[in-house]
Amino acid sequence: MTNALKIFGLLALTLATLALTGCESESPMASIIPTEPTVDTAPPTIPTGLSAASADQLVKVSWDANVLDTDFSGFMVYRVVWGTRYPMLNLPQQDNNWIDDHPVNVACTYLVTALDEAGNESGWAAVNFLGDENGPDIQLEF
Repeated sequence: MTNALKIFGLLALTLATLALTGCESESPMASIIPTEPTVDTAPPTIPTGLSAASADQLVKVSWDANVLDTDFSGFMVYRVVWGTRYPMLNLPQQDNNWIDDHPVNVACTYLVTALDEAGNESGWAAVNFLGDENGPDIQLEF
């Protein structure tokens, strides 16, 4: 019974020591316990100031630069024609404008999204474009 009392006393002394000193982050045990990596799931802010203008059979789509997101990696541009979204870029770009050098001569919508380094994509900003009145004539051959 005396061995049980010694073990109980040693356990009580250990618990009292921990209660008084606490578990500090510099303790040896803290260095061997792995921490969970933080996963970035937050998308960047939606681009603002989107506009589209045409000249010389080109359409220039412009928007404000992203100055809010520290992990910003670039913009993506899409063109929506008759309800179908087409990516206009293969990779995100840093510039805050894009030239459509093969515009469609019908009403369409341009979408711009922002991407961060983790690959999160923002919601899109949209601007409607009604087509270039001075665009090339489309001739169909039957």
